[in-house]
Amino acid sequence: MKTKRFVLLISAALLIAINLLITVTSCAASERVTKEKPTNREIILKNDNTNEKRNQLLKEDIMFFKKELPKHHKNLFRIISKEEFNEKTDQLIANIEKLNNKQLFVELNKIIALIGDAHTTVNYWDGYHYPLQFKIFGGNVYVVNADTGLKEMMFSKILKIDGVDIDIVLKQLKSLISHENESWVLAMLPSYLESPVYMYGLGIIKNEKEAVFTVQKDNAVQDFTVSALEYGKNANFVNSKTEDVVIGKYDKYYDYKYLPDHKALYFEYNVCADMENRKFADFNKEMFGVIEKNHINKIIIDLRNNTGGNSEILNPFTKSLKNYVQKNDNVKVYTLIGRNTFSSGMFAIYRVKEAAPEAISVGEPTGGALDCYGEVKTMNLPNSQIPVSYSTKYFEFSKSFSYKNDGVKTFLPDISIQPTIDDCKSGKDVVLDYVLSE
Repeated sequence: MKTKRFVLLISAALLIAINLLITVTSCAASERVTKEKPTNREIILKNDNTNEKRNQLLKEDIMFFKKELPKHHKNLFRIISKEEFNEKTDQLIANIEKLNNKQLFVELNKIIALIGDAHTTVNYWDGYHYPLQFKIFGGNVYVVNADTGLKEMMFSKILKIDGVDIDIVLKQLKSLISHENESWVLAMLPSYLESPVYMYGLGIIKNEKEAVFTVQKDNAVQDFTVSALEYGKNANFVNSKTEDVVIGKYDKYYDYKYLPDHKALYFEYNVCADMENRKFADFNKEMFGVIEKNHINKIIIDLRNNTGGNSEILNPFTKSLKNYVQKNDNVKVYTLIGRNTFSSGMFAIYRVKEAAPEAISVGEPTGGALDCYGEVKTMNLPNSQIPVSYSTKYFEFSKSFSYKNDGVKTFLPDISIQPTIDDCKSGKDVVLDYVLSE
């Protein structure tokens, strides 16, 4: 806000001139205010719970949410009852005047998580993020990448955040994660830890822009004060590799690599969508040209980072795979799955199994459920414009495909392999290594 300083000389002529100037300026400013009237979203974001207009606008938003979400979701009350849903939304409306924006959106988030549909979510991320990357191994949270200024935190185990025990932090963050199984919680917790808005809204941290992380490394405990980066600013990560020979950084929708020493082809399928400069049908034709030319006897489909998209994209692959397996009975097919295999990524598991019935799955239980919601649409709350995503269809893979799996709300791999922090440190992909050694 700019402050204007006027030096007034005591003279009648100057006073008259100043009065005229003030009059003209006031009129111009009034016209600008009229033309640039703040939007409802701006009123909400720029004010706190002492502002009556802000409170009224948010009340309208929550009432809209309460009325409209049950209309549009495929089956909102499959897990949460209608009575509980209404009670919690009414309670949130009653508490609007007591909550700041972050607290209010966190409470809305908790209601949505109770629906039990991993596709039904709310996005109120404000752009702040820590220059750290986390992963959970064996129930513990580790720093797997850090800004060069925090390189001493690499591969350390998180004990506390702002003095709050990490187990309490994880339990509270879990209350915000829409999920159908524990694997998806493990997949999502790192991103919730990386974005301070969630811990701030929960009251775990007092300052969204800075927090103290207590970590353990080599049996020594140390505190690190970590400043959050604003939206658009990137960390200078210690591990800045953009590509790894086989594992990759999942920086493409799909890719493949011929591994002559193993007579194998590794197919990394991360997003169920066409790339602009390389349509999947063209990519698949090229890939199977390599498979047939080299008489590949081991095909590895990596779905560990596939969180979905358009399930029909994979059709050319499953058709080609089925034909190749039928002509070459010595071919072994493996699918690599994990906690990030979700939504249409789940569909891909079944489609591969349908094309190659002897395909073996290796890795961790999936984050996606055996039967799950999908066909996601989004509605914005009318005033804050906060987007709420919701499911419009329910997929019963257990009935659509003849192949059955023993998992409960998750797909269990035929061969279970749980990577460790030591594997992460050494850069080993133990899941892929196992398959290549077979």
